[in-house]
Amino acid sequence: ALVLYSLLPIVRNTYSSLKVIPTDTVEAARAMGMSRIQVLGKVEIPISLPVVLAGVRTAAVQAVGNTTMAALIGAGGLGVFVFQGLGQAAMDLVLLGALPIVALALIVDSLMQLLIAILTPRGLVSEGADD
Repeated sequence: ALVLYSLLPIVRNTYSSLKVIPTDTVEAARAMGMSRIQVLGKVEIPISLPVVLAGVRTAAVQAVGNTTMAALIGAGGLGVFVFQGLGQAAMDLVLLGALPIVALALIVDSLMQLLIAILTPRGLVSEGADD
């Protein structure tokens, strides 16, 4: 279920990133004699990669947060503490489950942000740009 739920941001970002590639860039690559496969591999994918990975980043953070719901079907995990705490009105139990989930989501987000920074082609990085 988490994989299916994660597909929306990935597919949406992939589609959007391929649609906004400047046609002049693709035409220039074709004029240089590149085949359609070469244009895809050397122009379109490198340009769209940061946006695609942003969708993967969103999906990964959502998946970490949504695993809390696994406790509702008996799969265990940190969600057990959250739901037990909610049922007993014990805020310490809620925090015992929620804080590690938040920390894990922040770690996944930071790692994905680092991966995006590493894989973004130098020509697409603007000076002084913040994420």
